[in-house]
Amino acid sequence: MITLYRQELRKLLKKQSTWWCPGILIALAVTFASLARVNAKLFPAKALFNDNFETGQFLVFFVMGTAAAMVTMEYQYGTIKTVLAQSYTRGQVLVSKWLTMLTYSFILYVGTLGLTLLLKVSLLNDKFMVFAHPSFWKQWLAATAGDFMNTWLLLSLVLLVATGFKRSGTAVAVGIVGYFLLSLVNVPMIALIKKYAWLKWNPINMFNYASQLRVASLSHVTKLSNMQFFWGNLVYIGLFLALGWLLFRRREV
Repeated sequence: MITLYRQELRKLLKKQSTWWCPGILIALAVTFASLARVNAKLFPAKALFNDNFETGQFLVFFVMGTAAAMVTMEYQYGTIKTVLAQSYTRGQVLVSKWLTMLTYSFILYVGTLGLTLLLKVSLLNDKFMVFAHPSFWKQWLAATAGDFMNTWLLLSLVLLVATGFKRSGTAVAVGIVGYFLLSLVNVPMIALIKKYAWLKWNPINMFNYASQLRVASLSHVTKLSNMQFFWGNLVYIGLFLALGWLLFRRREV
């Protein structure tokens, strides 16, 4: 398993797109930080800082594409037979890919936090205080952690879809469409939750976790506490990954 994990990391590091993502994230964050410096009314520095200078959406799209390609590439290029010939099981192959994506996505999110702090200190240090108000930076860290978990909720669904196809495009399309549909479905879903309380446990509501960490009053709408959101996200992530694992094991070579 460790050997497979290292092999997946090496393959990931050799891809040019792996290095494009940090570069684009840096460019995007610097752009919004600069705009906040120039026009604070139109681009409020504190709000942009709390959203990591708008890098979250791009990061989600990128990890979706990377994850889908990582799962489908063995079948797309016919290398799955070579991997299985090395006495590894399909389950081990898939888990090594999960661990690689977990490592890479975690590094990207931690890097985003560091970049946000660097831009705050270098460009916006006179605009607002962070560490003078523990509640603010603790909420910022918690919300970013919530973003990471919500990203993995969507990612687990993309990984599930990817196990059924030889090309990554379908899985990525499902993830992107699902991402944009969330905002459209969220409003009628909230209305249904008010009428049927048990619907609060549906997976779509789980995507409100990061938003509630930023705005605590949303708990009156979502009907879930932060701890319930945490465990609910973990359960659905585990469920989608388990279904993907079963599908991957039964796939024809």
